[in-house]
Amino acid sequence: MVLKNIILSILLLTASFAVHAAPDGTGPEIGQPAPKLYGRTLDDELYSLKTDTGQTKVINFFWVECHPCRDEMPELARLEKEYKNVKFISVHTSLAKKAEELESVSKFVKSLKGAPSNIVVTKNKELGTEFNIVGLPHTMILDENNIVLMNISGYDKKNMKRLVDALQKITK
Repeated sequence: MVLKNIILSILLLTASFAVHAAPDGTGPEIGQPAPKLYGRTLDDELYSLKTDTGQTKVINFFWVECHPCRDEMPELARLEKEYKNVKFISVHTSLAKKAEELESVSKFVKSLKGAPSNIVVTKNKELGTEFNIVGLPHTMILDENNIVLMNISGYDKKNMKRLVDALQKITK
């Protein structure tokens, strides 16, 4: 199990520097409920996706050492202002101690030109496997019942256009 986590971490680190979309089939299955997601907000409040229903969501998985994630976050913040009826949530995974991870993620977010207002930090070591994430950033759209509508892996202009096009269709 430890070896599997190390290999997954290396794959995520390597993929985080790519700026192209990952292969189709990554992320949770379209049309199915999103896997469990839980963690703590930067205000140290408990967050659970299971209880967060009733609103379309954009969930973005990131890591503080991911350069494309740093570039994408301000764009997501801009979209959050434009699509007020969509909840934007950025999720950071970390193996650090609770105080250290909240502090490092908070520092990372403050260093950006903008970031979504909802930041969740999780220690779930199986998150990458459960969500079938092969690279960071990974962004998905969920409907109001947390059913997966779309997965986007990687950050580039084409993927941001795909996200905007999907949000336009969903929010009509």
